[in-house]
Amino acid sequence: MQIDTHSQLLQMVLMIICVCNRINCRSVREAVDAGARSPKAVQAHHGCKFNCGKCSQSIGEMISEQMDRCVPSLPILAAE
Repeated sequence: MQIDTHSQLLQMVLMIICVCNRINCRSVREAVDAGARSPKAVQAHHGCKFNCGKCSQSIGEMISEQMDRCVPSLPILAAE
């Protein structure tokens, strides 16, 4: 693969969440869409296990963000 600009290279680097298992942002979102609700479940979805575990917090934050986006906001109703 040829990289045309520095920003494209930077985007590719920033997308990688788990270096040990080559899991990127898209892979985390795919796992969450398939039902993963924990970092361990994301790893299992991709058929791997944590090695160093440094990505666990980042994956957890991405799961929370993805879940927040999926939850429809309900209108606030005034109490009678």
